[in-house]
Amino acid sequence: MKKAFRKKAMELHPDKNPGNKEAEDRFKELNEAYAVLSDDGKRKQYDTHGHARFHERFSADDIFRGADFSSAFDGTGFGADILEALFGRNGRANAGGGRRGPMRGQDLQMDVEIAFAEAALGGERRVRVPRPDGPVDLTIRIPAGVEDGQKILAKGHGQPGPNGGPAGDLHLRIRVAPHPTLTRDGSNLETTVRVPFTTLALGGTTSVPTLDGDKRIRVAPGTQPGAQQRLRGLGVTTKEGRGDLFVRLAGELPGGEPTPEAVALLEQLRELGF
Repeated sequence: MKKAFRKKAMELHPDKNPGNKEAEDRFKELNEAYAVLSDDGKRKQYDTHGHARFHERFSADDIFRGADFSSAFDGTGFGADILEALFGRNGRANAGGGRRGPMRGQDLQMDVEIAFAEAALGGERRVRVPRPDGPVDLTIRIPAGVEDGQKILAKGHGQPGPNGGPAGDLHLRIRVAPHPTLTRDGSNLETTVRVPFTTLALGGTTSVPTLDGDKRIRVAPGTQPGAQQRLRGLGVTTKEGRGDLFVRLAGELPGGEPTPEAVALLEQLRELGF
């Protein structure tokens, strides 16, 4: 692999292709591929998650950390210093060069658990970010409609840069706590409400838990168990607006053994076809 890399690197090296942006981009891709393939752990992560998900999980610092380019460039006539120009000082340092002058700090990754309502409607959350000189409290904005597993980028809130360099970034992976009664389907919410069968048969009202508090809805006479009602504008907030809440009505029988009077009434209902 090293031999193939050196051959391709000589072909695409910026010194041999001055002003050729396409060659420079391919040279960057080549070096990134070498950094991944030469590390068993990174290669396994790439094979497992694919290109797009891999780059969501790993920053450039993560990809190049520990990669040894100095030996790969031996005998090519080119030094690994070119990586500093293309990827910044961290690219050079991670490629085996020295750490001279200001360098960008490392990125941090953290999991943050938020409430179901926070994910649906948005809000703010304080997180404690670990730093070498002690933890730092940071207030982050939770965008409305964020989904479980989605990442939020807080630029400049990673590790401080060595020698006065800029700080890295903070990547927050969102974990959404489940709701006791609501489930999410895109921008819509769904819930099931148990209603006495007499209310389904005769009509009435029932209470529905929503993200905006309990709401009473009307149940029409003769409503079938499993019927669904749509409450507009009580779902998840997104860029396109707010979704709806779909309420499924489930019939509920009273608990315990029925009294003789109840049995007599039920027998009458059965004779009438109910």
